[in-house]
Amino acid sequence: MDLFTLELLLPDKRLYKGPATLVRVPGVEGELGILAHHMGALIKLKEGTVRVFVNDEPEINFQISGGYLEMLNNECSIVVLEQEQKGIA
Repeated sequence: MDLFTLELLLPDKRLYKGPATLVRVPGVEGELGILAHHMGALIKLKEGTVRVFVNDEPEINFQISGGYLEMLNNECSIVVLEQEQKGIA
């Protein structure tokens, strides 16, 4: 699958930066999946789990309290105020 760059940020530090094939996020209007070359978007997130997939590697999960996702030019940035890493599932 095609890859895109994902960056997950808190106000004071970076939690994750690297390639991804799929990111599933808890949007305020429902769960959303982001793939490579997704059209530009700005999405408000609610409390829930951000799930990061990179090819056949184990998924990485982050529990968030809410935030925003921006997808532009095959780069995805997620900014959250609080998180608790749930580990690799």
